[in-house]
Amino acid sequence: MNDFIVTIKDKKRQIKIIDDSTLLVDGKNTNFELSKLSNGTSILSVDNKVYEVSQQKNDGERISILINGKTFESVSRTALQEKASNILEKAEALYTHKSIVKAPMPGMILKVKKKSGELVEKGDSVIILEAMKMENEIKAPVSGTISEINTAEGSAVEKNSFLFSIV
Repeated sequence: MNDFIVTIKDKKRQIKIIDDSTLLVDGKNTNFELSKLSNGTSILSVDNKVYEVSQQKNDGERISILINGKTFESVSRTALQEKASNILEKAEALYTHKSIVKAPMPGMILKVKKKSGELVEKGDSVIILEAMKMENEIKAPVSGTISEINTAEGSAVEKNSFLFSIV
């Protein structure tokens, strides 16, 4: 794999290694030369600019690099790793998003139809609330897992009382 996404200071750069002396950086052709010195330091020449470079720390994707005496923290991933990371971040954000459902009016809980840990689809009936002699279905506003039920059958609830949450 010759395609990488390198992130330094929240700036992402797409880098493709063309050969031993040419890179594409964000689609721009860039010439470079790398010479390794005996002390673990390298001399990097990029478009006629010279940098003294040494790797300070490497924790897999996270790399700490010393360039001309200044330390830079970077994350280097293949294009596939970057796509996978983005997908996982989005999935995690969706999963950890919590939807809290409150009583729309004061009343009495007639029935709790779901329990904590159960999967629900958007629109599923979770609680039956009696108010003014009418039965009102309290439905799941999103699909997910019931993380908490904060009421019980026969309980009186006030308007805006926390009933249940979904993650």
